[in-house]
Amino acid sequence: MSGLQEGHGRPESGPPGGLVEVLERWELAGGRWEVLASSDTWIDIGLFPADGGDQVSRVSGARTSVLRSFLAGRTTNAERG
Repeated sequence: MSGLQEGHGRPESGPPGGLVEVLERWELAGGRWEVLASSDTWIDIGLFPADGGDQVSRVSGARTSVLRSFLAGRTTNAERG
């Protein structure tokens, strides 16, 4: 999968519900997420199955204060804060 797209000229923009909502749902489903790349304003996150398999999707979006708080310095949900 190439990721979620909004179709506004950006190949991978943030999902409509926000990245935190996507990551929370992914965790609840047993999946693993991992920060692939980030800057002060933008972040790319890979979504992986719980069985440790290959990346199945990727989401990208603005690095908001809500997202910063959710991540709390983590780069994967395997890190417990």
